[in-house]
Amino acid sequence: MKNTLRIVVSFALVLGIAASSALSQKKPSDADKAKIAAYMQLAKPGPEHKQLESMVGTWDEEIKFWMEPGKPPMTFKGTCQNRMILGGRFLLCEGKGGTGPMAFENMTIIGFDRRSNKFTTVDFDSEGTYYVAAAGPYDESKKAIVMYGEDVDPALGTQKYDKVIRIVSPTKYVTEVVFKDPVHTHGLPEFKMVEITHTKK
Repeated sequence: MKNTLRIVVSFALVLGIAASSALSQKKPSDADKAKIAAYMQLAKPGPEHKQLESMVGTWDEEIKFWMEPGKPPMTFKGTCQNRMILGGRFLLCEGKGGTGPMAFENMTIIGFDRRSNKFTTVDFDSEGTYYVAAAGPYDESKKAIVMYGEDVDPALGTQKYDKVIRIVSPTKYVTEVVFKDPVHTHGLPEFKMVEITHTKK
């Protein structure tokens, strides 16, 4: 099943080329064959997916959450379980944290789009019925994956943010959410609202 979509898309490409060839009564050209080969190559996991694979495992989390700039953070403990899915193409992260009325769950799917050369993330949690998404490259100057996203909220307007993932060592990585819209930053250029330090069990 893991290759079904890739096979379907590849089959559709082949059918499209075959139909075009049938109409023109020509065999698929070398250029058409090259397009299929290029697609098949881009569909395979690459070195960036190996980078994500280094985050597989069970992790303890120290979570810091700032309500606004200049205020001390609230702190929580949590855990997450990370595993590769879809043939090593995506990292699925499932986490829990907090206690009592402050308890929450979250799920994140992180990938790398070899077409755009950008990391991608889609995030869900038990605090809402929506998702947030972001995409971006590895930033060599920050030694981190920096993904930018925007989300339109009916109360807060357009939220702009970076999601930053920094792999510190084989047993530690840090995730940050940095807001860049004026509602969150209160006039500052940016405001780090969330910092999660993950330590491997």
